Parts: sequence; structure tokens; C-alpha cells
Amino acid sequence: MDEYAAASAELHRRLLAEERPVEAALVAFELGYTEVVRGRAEVGIGWMARARRLFAEVPEAPERGLLLAADAQGALSSGDLRAAGRLAREALALGEEHGLATVVALSRFLCGCVAVHEGRTEQGLRDVDEAMLPVQAGEVAPEWVGLLYCDTMSLCFELRDLPRAQRWTTLTERWCEGHTPAVLFTGICRVHRAQLRMVHGEWDRAEEEARQAATDLEPLDVGVAGEAHYCLGELHRLRGDLAAADAAYRRAHELGRDPLPGLALLCLHRGRRQVAASVLDAALAAQTRPLLRAPLLAARVEVCLAGDDLRGATAHLDELSRTADAHASPGWQAEALRWRGALLLVRDRPAEAVRALRESQVRWRRMDAPYQVCRIGLDLAVAYEALGDRDTARRERDGAAAVLERLGVTDGLDGSAPDRAGLTPRELEVVAAVADGSSNRQVAGALHISERTVARHLANIYVKTGVASRTGAVTWARDHGLL
Repeated sequence: MDEYAAASAELHRRLLAEERPVEAALVAFELGYTEVVRGRAEVGIGWMARARRLFAEVPEAPERGLLLAADAQGALSSGDLRAAGRLAREALALGEEHGLATVVALSRFLCGCVAVHEGRTEQGLRDVDEAMLPVQAGEVAPEWVGLLYCDTMSLCFELRDLPRAQRWTTLTERWCEGHTPAVLFTGICRVHRAQLRMVHGEWDRAEEEARQAATDLEPLDVGVAGEAHYCLGELHRLRGDLAAADAAYRRAHELGRDPLPGLALLCLHRGRRQVAASVLDAALAAQTRPLLRAPLLAARVEVCLAGDDLRGATAHLDELSRTADAHASPGWQAEALRWRGALLLVRDRPAEAVRALRESQVRWRRMDAPYQVCRIGLDLAVAYEALGDRDTARRERDGAAAVLERLGVTDGLDGSAPDRAGLTPRELEVVAAVADGSSNRQVAGALHISERTVARHLANIYVKTGVASRTGAVTWARDHGLL
């Protein structure tokens, strides 16, 4: 038992001896909550059970609202939105009746979360903003302020509302400046800063923030530490260091963070498409909350397109689009448009693909997301080629190549094969088929994929190898001993 836990346990015993059950219940509750967050669930659940028993002896105590709010949070995490809403409203009524600012803030915030996950996003965000007013006014107990800031930013990321996430991250940083001992909360800020820096293309700084947060938070909050390791996994995967990505995802999993969809996309990158599809299907079967299904759906569309499963891609994309629109999510709307354009491209409808991809690119550019913009540019290059506009296609490829080079993207197979320039197993198959003199149509027939998928692979190959033609790609592959 560490110093904090020992002191809290001693205070709890003294309060019981003095026959002050409400104060003793509060100490037990806070100690239990802290122990659960630190990853010591068995001890934490025991203290929470004691707090529940003590509050049952004094049911009129308004402080019981904290326990109701914690129960609402548990119901929300398990996907029981009806129970979460009922418990949060009960806690809110108790807090408002007795003027308990902390209970009011926690419960109103949870009411907002429930509304957002039910698709009532506008109302939910209003509730969240109102819940944070007493926080910013300094009326909420300090030990709960960091939690509310962290959960607000997490909700923004689930919504993919990146401008709102940026605003709340800035506000949290300002709060942390006045609470220098709050290592936990500064670490939480680092995780969210890392997530935003990754979106904004500041990958070196994002890695520093995530790595520091992972180190600082493992003894304090295993959940947020797991998120930091997942962030590191994403950075390594996008850069092509797949061995490091695998290690980071596994550590995130050990700390309780679901490593999907990143781990599935890592499997796809290694050529294990069926494995990627099966783990995503299993995750989707178990997840019912639309906003938490959204990242799994986006990854599933990508896996379907990699295997030319157009029917599956359409079904998953349609659900993603409905979720994005129902929750008014800027990021998921942009992502749905991106994959809509990619699907249209594979269906040999390049003019329609250009419209969807352009709109997605505009939206991601507004959110200052250079990696997403350049990946869309690679699909636009294929679409423009199909329309006969080779100059625009070349500009898109050149622009994407410049961004990927700046970000340090290699897409390597194992993080130690620079001679392959990060070509995936499928891209190597395409190069080999092209080297035999096959046309795109013949390559498509041999690999059981569409011509547009072949064209997309070739566009990626050109960028990764720094060449501008099929002949150049074949020459490069021969020079590097890949054929």
C-alpha cells in the first residue's frame, strides 16, 4: 500500500471511530475510485463496496450523488445508455437540490455523454459545455477537475470533433499550469496533445509527448497510459515501423486499451488481410455504440477495398456515413467521404470519385490534417489519370510524396527493410506482374482485383519509390533485387 492509500485508509478508520459515516463513505469512495484508475481493481472494488454500504446506512446524504455518478459512468462504459441516463439524472437532481457543484458537474457531463451517444449531439454538447462552467469557475473539487477535463477531450476525439478537442486541450493545459504537482493531469494533457499533433502532422513531437505520458502515467492511470501506447502504435504504423507498432499495440492491450483498429490495419499492412477482416468483424459484433463502431467501420472498409470486396465495403461505408451524419461528426463525415471516393474509384466512376475525394480533402485540410490530405491525394491522382488529366494527377502525386517524406513515412514491412521502400506484399505482386509486361487489366485478372485497385497500388508504388512510370517502377524493383 502506497503513502496515499495508507493515509486514506487511516483517515477512513478514524472517521468511522468518530461515527462520521458520510465522511468515511466519501474517503472510501475516493480511495476505491483512485485504486481502480491505477489498475488495482480488486482493492478498488472492495473500497467502493464499503462506500456503497456506508451510503446505504445514510440514504439521505446528498454526497451519495458521487456514487450515482460513478454508477452512471460504469453503465455508459458497458453500453447501457438507458441506465446511464437514469442514474446521471438522479445524481443531477440530488446535486442541484443540495447545491453540490461537483456532483452537478459530473452528472450533467454524463447526461451530455449519453445524449451524444444517442445521436442527440447538439443537446449533448450543450450539456457538456454547461457542466464545465463550474469547473472553470473553480467551484468543483480539484480531485475531480482533471477527470472532467480528460473525459471532455476523450468525448471530442470519439466524435472526431478536432476543433473542439483543440480548444479543450488548450483550456486543460492552462488549468494544469496552476496545478504543477498534478502529474496525472499534465500526463493526460500530453496524451491528448500527442493525438492532436499526430493529426496536424507534428509526428516527432507527438511521439515525444506520447512516450513521456506513457512513462509518467503507468503508475497513476493505466487507462490513459494505455491510450498513450496506442498513440505510439499508430505513429509507428503510419511511419512504417511495424515491429515497433506491434510492440506498442501489445503494451496498450496489456494496460486495458483495445488495440483495434490499429492492430488490424497492421495485419493488413503485413499482407494478412483475412486476419484483419476477422478481428474487425469480431469487434463489430461485440460493439453496439455507434461512435465506438465508427473507427472499426472505417478500418473494415479499407480491408474490404484491399480485397476488392465491394459489397462488404458498401455496407460498412453506409453505416459509417449514417453514424457520421447522425452525430454531426466533422472527422467521421470527412472520412466517410474519403472512402466513398475510393469505392467509386474502384467501381470505375472516376468523375464521381473526384467530387467525393475533393470534398473530403477540403474538410480534412480545414482540420489541418496533412497525412489524411495526402493519402486522399494519391486516390485523386488515380482518378485524374482515369479521366486523362495526367498533369493534375502528377501534381497530386508530387504533393503527396513531399508530405510523406516530411512525415518520415516508409510503410516498411518490418521497420528494417529500407530496400523495399515500404512496398506491401500486394504492391510487390503488382510490380512483379507489371514486370512481366502485363497490362493493368491482365494484372487485375491474375490477382483477382479490379483495374482501379491496380492503379491505386501503382500510384502508391510511384510515391514510395520516387519514380513516375510503370517502367521506372520495374527498373527500381530490379535494381533492388525484388524481381
